[in-house]
Amino acid sequence: MWEAGETVAAQGVAVYRKRPGILYFTNRRLAWVPDGGLAPTVSVKHDEIRVQYVSQEGAASTTMRVAEFKPDVKHTFQFTSNTAIQEREVIKGLISRIIHDRLLRASGGGASSANGTPGPSGGSGASPGASSVMSDASTPGTPKAPLQARMGGPGPAGLRRGVNGAGGVDVEMQTRRALLAQNRELSVLHTELVVGRHISENEFWETRKSLLRNKAAIDQQQKGQSSAWLDLKPQTGESNDVKYVMTPQVIHSVCQQYPSIKRAYDQFVPDKLSEAEFWKRYFQSRFFHRSRSGRGANEPDDEIFDKALEEDEEETRSAPKRIKLDHINRLVDLSTTEEDHLESYLTPDGTMNAGKTKESKEAMPLIRRFNRYAQRVLNSTIGPKRPFTGPESLDMSGVERAIVMEDLQEQKESSKIILNIQDTRRYFESQGGDVKSSKIPDGVDPEDILKQFYRDYTSHEVVLNKPFAIPENTFDTLMRNVKSNRAKLLPPKDGSQLLPPHLYQEALSCHAAGNEILRHFWASTSMDKAAKHLRMIESLKKIRDENVKSLMIQASSLGTDCLDSMKMMLKPMLNGIQKALKHADSRPKPPVRKLA
Repeated sequence: MWEAGETVAAQGVAVYRKRPGILYFTNRRLAWVPDGGLAPTVSVKHDEIRVQYVSQEGAASTTMRVAEFKPDVKHTFQFTSNTAIQEREVIKGLISRIIHDRLLRASGGGASSANGTPGPSGGSGASPGASSVMSDASTPGTPKAPLQARMGGPGPAGLRRGVNGAGGVDVEMQTRRALLAQNRELSVLHTELVVGRHISENEFWETRKSLLRNKAAIDQQQKGQSSAWLDLKPQTGESNDVKYVMTPQVIHSVCQQYPSIKRAYDQFVPDKLSEAEFWKRYFQSRFFHRSRSGRGANEPDDEIFDKALEEDEEETRSAPKRIKLDHINRLVDLSTTEEDHLESYLTPDGTMNAGKTKESKEAMPLIRRFNRYAQRVLNSTIGPKRPFTGPESLDMSGVERAIVMEDLQEQKESSKIILNIQDTRRYFESQGGDVKSSKIPDGVDPEDILKQFYRDYTSHEVVLNKPFAIPENTFDTLMRNVKSNRAKLLPPKDGSQLLPPHLYQEALSCHAAGNEILRHFWASTSMDKAAKHLRMIESLKKIRDENVKSLMIQASSLGTDCLDSMKMMLKPMLNGIQKALKHADSRPKPPVRKLA
């Protein structure tokens, strides 16, 4: 049924034209085999797949439609198993990668192979009381994907490596498409401006470089190791047979955590042992049960995994290689002051020597295993090591900045310019202000001024026990203040409450498009961007005369309140467009050259 060298990456139970069968995705094609059939009835090679469609979430059936480049050739598959959604999503992701790789090849970029797609693996066993492995996708008799594919082979990470390389343009285009797919508002704005030919593609993304950088940084982050392999709990079937579920993530984590297991896998699978038999013996070995309730001593001997256990213990028992400390800062390098502590009358602390006592010897392998795992996590976080350059470690400027304390240094007197004032009287008079303007005029007695002030103060009578009328304008002012305060407490009636949803979204899109064009307008006022400036003027006029006018007509047909709400929403943008066009009219026009 399968060609030489063909491997299955994923499969699922699917109905095609009301006939049950199995849909396979291999490294060469998409094939559907009916139940009981010996050959694929539907076979679509990777290069023949044009596009795929899937049913929405929550639909009555889980379907997938694959269209070929041939006219009117489409295949619809309906997944019917209990894990129909999971099976469809796996195949959907593989087809998406094939289509994406073809686009990259067409544009000159690199592409990753479908062989590097992680696929489920494992075996099955049903002997009562025996440990076994239950696979979630593979079935006996089908070719299995290579181990490198299930253990994180080449995939999207290969694309990320090209961010700063030759494939940087392709990766940037991929990042743009991802942003548009994730942000609906950005996608609508892109359609309004770029598809509407107001601005070009590069001009649209020129003001959103921060979004591209953040998206690229998120895509470059490596996913941490899954903790699913730590929670391998047995499942008991109806016949009391114990089963373990092995997923690609669990296999990848186990082989990454224990290199001896990976070496044994590469050596014995599939030439000497099947994959199911290999993992079945793994779950029955001392290697698996050594840290689980002390069952490791009671397990039977196994030549493969006993040897892997010895190799793993030897790796954890051996002391780690001593690293070079040439690039370490001398303030944190404890070995630089080792010679200062040779002559000492104190007894050495034996607890600081790892592996000297019985308790520490037993704990050393576990501690080194934890350290090895922590080192792997740290290396994946900080990235590749930088090459060491000798002169950099001998630079003492950083050490001097750390050990020199400014408070202990001798204070040097700063040079000062002495203020030499010859006539101090004139200086203080200028600081005191105009004294002459506060003098009492000639011929006026100060006592007469005080007496007049006293008579005015005593003759003024304040009667507080008599009623007086409040002017009407005071009541009007108070009423306006009360209404204003009450309006502030009530929720505002904006366009989302008065306008229909579709009209409100159109108004938001128009407002966002107008503001975007205004930004490009004011950024193109220099003489070297005169052509773009003229394009922005035409786009602003088009927004004002076509888009805004159409929205006003639709709002007026719904009533006065809707029209007023639409005017209120678009007023800031219209004011900005009016100021921009006024600035463009007042700007001097470039001289027109006459042809001789």
